[in-house]
Amino acid sequence: MAMRTSYEPNIDEWIYLITGNHIEHCREQELAIQNNIIPVLERKDVYVDAERIRKGLSLQKYFPFDLLPWEKYQFAIMFGVFLRQPDAPRDDIYFHVIRDIIGRGAGKNGFIDFCALYMISPYHGIRGYNVDLIANGEEQAGTSIKDVSALVTDPEIPAHKKVLAANFKGMSEKVIGKKMNAEFRLNTTSTKNKDSKRTGCVIYDEKHQYVDTRNMNTLKSGTGKMPWWREITITTDGHVRGGVLDDEKAQNEVILAEYNPKNRTFVNWFRIEKEEEWNQMDKLVKANPSLADPSFWSLRSTIEQEIEDMPFKPEYYPEYLAKRCNFPISDPQSAVAEWSDITACTRQRDFEPLQGMPCVGGVDYTKTNDFCGCYLLFRKNGKITGFHHTFICKKSKDLPNIHAPIDKWAKGGICTIVNDVEIPPDLPAKWFADYAMKYQIMMIGIDSYRFTWLNASFRKIGFDAYDKENKRVTLVRPSDIAKTSALINSAFLNQTISGWDRMLCWYTNNTKKIIDSKGNTSYGKIEPKLRKTDGFMAFVNAMCCLESLPESGDMPDIDMSVVTF
Repeated sequence: MAMRTSYEPNIDEWIYLITGNHIEHCREQELAIQNNIIPVLERKDVYVDAERIRKGLSLQKYFPFDLLPWEKYQFAIMFGVFLRQPDAPRDDIYFHVIRDIIGRGAGKNGFIDFCALYMISPYHGIRGYNVDLIANGEEQAGTSIKDVSALVTDPEIPAHKKVLAANFKGMSEKVIGKKMNAEFRLNTTSTKNKDSKRTGCVIYDEKHQYVDTRNMNTLKSGTGKMPWWREITITTDGHVRGGVLDDEKAQNEVILAEYNPKNRTFVNWFRIEKEEEWNQMDKLVKANPSLADPSFWSLRSTIEQEIEDMPFKPEYYPEYLAKRCNFPISDPQSAVAEWSDITACTRQRDFEPLQGMPCVGGVDYTKTNDFCGCYLLFRKNGKITGFHHTFICKKSKDLPNIHAPIDKWAKGGICTIVNDVEIPPDLPAKWFADYAMKYQIMMIGIDSYRFTWLNASFRKIGFDAYDKENKRVTLVRPSDIAKTSALINSAFLNQTISGWDRMLCWYTNNTKKIIDSKGNTSYGKIEPKLRKTDGFMAFVNAMCCLESLPESGDMPDIDMSVVTF
């Protein structure tokens, strides 16, 4: 289809920026223009009302900011593109559903403020056109209402006061467009008081938090009573998987894939395209186009500091990717535990392991040239405490790209960097041998990947899986993990674990639960390469040995004279 050179100045500018590669952008922006915008604008029954757009954008003089190119483009698409209706009282807006997914800090609340004021103003021209802002909490939903109310009641420039006062009335929970008898109103996701509302537009703020559409549908059902009804979503991405936003993202991909003449949904999706782009400021513009504007220098500075601090705050990394980059990598619904429950494990030990106290151990040693996690677990009066150590191969290909303070942890004695092509199995064996001189290690659980190799080293120190009379090494199978997963979940929920270090918390936060069709639980990595889980899996393997550990903390007699190295 031949493309015209000009549609409307604000639309033309964004098309020029994207198609001419004058601004960093993701593929979704190109697809939107190719399959969601230009084919519509080329239709003979569609036109752009440039004068309406110009008048609407003239409201900028009442705001303490100017809209950015992406905002003016979207405003033009939302309010200036019309479908001819020869047999109806008025032509219809073309896009009734607008979906923005944009990075945190882009100025979405300011854009919501501007659009809401326009829709209840005489420039929009629909009497009784109420705008309902819906969010998960009253404080969140009230931000824009308060901002617009403050604007119309106490403008900084006196000359504006007369104009705004003549057209609007600001209140704590709503702003009234007096001449149009229209309201910009506060709502939350509760269904209370939503029935029978004459709603012209519903704005969903931060939809990534919504897990179902039940409450949303109650309010949305009122939009059919008004001409030019709209449903606007403006949100960052988030952590809730399988929720409302995930369903819409799947539909958005279909919308962007090819032109559908029946589609009336406009998708404006911003995100980085590869995880490796997370710390490249020029690439972050893909997720947040506002970063391309010099006026957003403060946001750029904030993000630069977040990038600099990331190795020391690895727990923030999933949040950063989801909100700043619109590139979620984790699934908190399948997370091992809430972060607050994980960090609770770092509190002072509920009890101190005493000389000769029984314990069980666990080892995770999947790759000899990567990480090897070791863990000792003690139990008393329903409480669990323990400590871990990690051996890290200096030649690991993943090591340079891991977002964690490995050197700091090594200096603190939590881990050991092994300057060799691999981690010899004698190293973890010696770690256990040293502690076996102080504690009575009843059993050590080993994963299947390096069982035979490790067992040979453990045999040297008196721990042998094949010694029928004194077996103190066991192979941990998936069925063992499935049976133990409920105990692990309960331990986190009830915060009965203590004595952990920050590296072990990092491991745990990198791990996800995997539930198969039969309901059996196993554990895996959130991301296959850089999200290391070895220390947590060592803990899991130790938990699978609990049957060998007396609950009371009694100290059975074990011949420790065989422990040598």
